[in-house]
Amino acid sequence: AAIDKMLATLQQEEDEDLKIKETCEGDRMADTRDAIKASRTMDEHTEAIEVLVSKIEQLAKDIEAKEAQIVEIEAQLKQAAEDRKKENEEYLMAKKDDEAAVALIGEASKTLEDFYAANGLNFMQRKHAAPFESQAGEAPPPPPP
Repeated sequence: AAIDKMLATLQQEEDEDLKIKETCEGDRMADTRDAIKASRTMDEHTEAIEVLVSKIEQLAKDIEAKEAQIVEIEAQLKQAAEDRKKENEEYLMAKKDDEAAVALIGEASKTLEDFYAANGLNFMQRKHAAPFESQAGEAPPPPPP
């Protein structure tokens, strides 16, 4: 009977060991599945990080290029402002010269008118009448004297 008892104990321990083994194998499979999922998730996140890092680098290059464009445009604006200022100064000088010339011509014209009037002469030629246009059936006007 001791052998039967020992065999029953060994059978019971074998059954318990089998249950423990099956539980361990199930836990190991679940852990392996979880590890595979976690690995896949990590790979996806790593890929997303790489894409975002690449995008950040590209945006940094774009920002640098835009800042260079801003510097260039500001230089062009400064040059344009200087050119406008210079051209305005030249215009104002030319306008002043033109106005002085107009005044001088007016004075000269007045002096000549006074001179011609004082000497009984005509200062300016008279305007001619409009050119003759003949009409059918009418005689032309006489020639000027």
